[in-house]
Amino acid sequence: MTELVTSVADKIDRAVQRVTPFAYRVRRTGRRWVRRALRKPRSVSEGPNLLPLLIQVLASFTKADGVLLEEEIDSSLGFLRYDYPEAVYSELRQLFRQALYEQQDLAAMGQKLGAQLSTERKIMLGVQLYDLISQAGLKKEQVVAFYSFMSQLGMAAQAIDIVYQLNASEDSDPSIYQHGASPLESLAFGTDGKADVTLKSLTSSDRLMAFRYHDLILLKNYSGQNVSVRGRPLVRGGFCRIYPGQRILIGDQVLSYQELAQYFNAKKNVSLPQIFIRVNKDSDEVELERSRTRESSLRVTFGLKVRVKALRDVDAELNGLKLKAGTQVGATLEDKIIFHNDSEMDLMDLRRRARALGGRFQLKASKSEYLVSNDPSRLEAGDILLSPGTSGDVLLKIFCDYDQRVGLLEVIEADRPILVGDTSVRTTAPLKDG
Repeated sequence: MTELVTSVADKIDRAVQRVTPFAYRVRRTGRRWVRRALRKPRSVSEGPNLLPLLIQVLASFTKADGVLLEEEIDSSLGFLRYDYPEAVYSELRQLFRQALYEQQDLAAMGQKLGAQLSTERKIMLGVQLYDLISQAGLKKEQVVAFYSFMSQLGMAAQAIDIVYQLNASEDSDPSIYQHGASPLESLAFGTDGKADVTLKSLTSSDRLMAFRYHDLILLKNYSGQNVSVRGRPLVRGGFCRIYPGQRILIGDQVLSYQELAQYFNAKKNVSLPQIFIRVNKDSDEVELERSRTRESSLRVTFGLKVRVKALRDVDAELNGLKLKAGTQVGATLEDKIIFHNDSEMDLMDLRRRARALGGRFQLKASKSEYLVSNDPSRLEAGDILLSPGTSGDVLLKIFCDYDQRVGLLEVIEADRPILVGDTSVRTTAPLKDG
């Protein structure tokens, strides 16, 4: 086993070198110097033997009744799929195909991974494995192997939580979970007021559930609608993983991975795009604004639902309600604001424009500390999520003193310079209002 793992690791190492030889050498040398300087051990993602082990584990669960499901290779590789350049990923696919035809010692691999993977990575692996055996029909021997392997990882209780949440009829009972809270974030899509997000293409008895752990998103179908993912039907009661860039077709309505991620962020209240609209009464023209001005007529906030508030009288309607000053209307992205001259403003398009414009985060008087990150899993409700696409790892903390109108910035983690004005901050820096 050791010789096989070392051989596979060497192949991956050579594949990376072939793709970017100079960058590869620089990166390895730089990491080695940093580890020596900080006396840090090699991280999980850098361990040369962990990747082939993960591939062998995934291959072990990509079988049904002894049949090798080679057509599911891309799905099986799961969270490894987007971590490497295409050339390296092609090499991983070849190694995975080889592992499909080899006998694997799951107990030994589970013990080794249990000692080296972080808790977060173990849970992510557990969700991925359960997705695989679900696609294969949840055969009894596979379910037994899943629980046994998760026990070897030291995650037996978490495995029970994951299976319960993914198989609960719809609303899970928090008292069942090990820590009183579900391990996965969840979103409900439906047409009634109990759903987190309203989808008009669903009927009153239909429901879709989405689950997230870090950047891993799963979708489960509780509806009788035609739901298609990756060009394949998702039957009632079935679930599958949604990858970045993929779209979900629900009847004639489309949801994307990015939209699901944004809904999850909105439920945590860490990312609520907002835009202000100025309506010119004389010319019937409208202007979009990032922040409120004296001339702003409407405020539109995009969260799990769309909230429109009239800041002054506007000769327009939304869902049959006149937009008089102070009126607040709940809506969906499929709705439109109808002006007196029958012109329309599409809320779906308005959300796209709001994201393109960006905006300012509104601090709350009831909250004096904020975490700031580009990773929503590290944030709590009311914290600040950096713009999508921000690369690397950033985690900051802001302390606010509203009486003195000052604050303090603390850099907890950042792989790039953090600037306050023209000053680069490595530890802490004072902040002033404005």
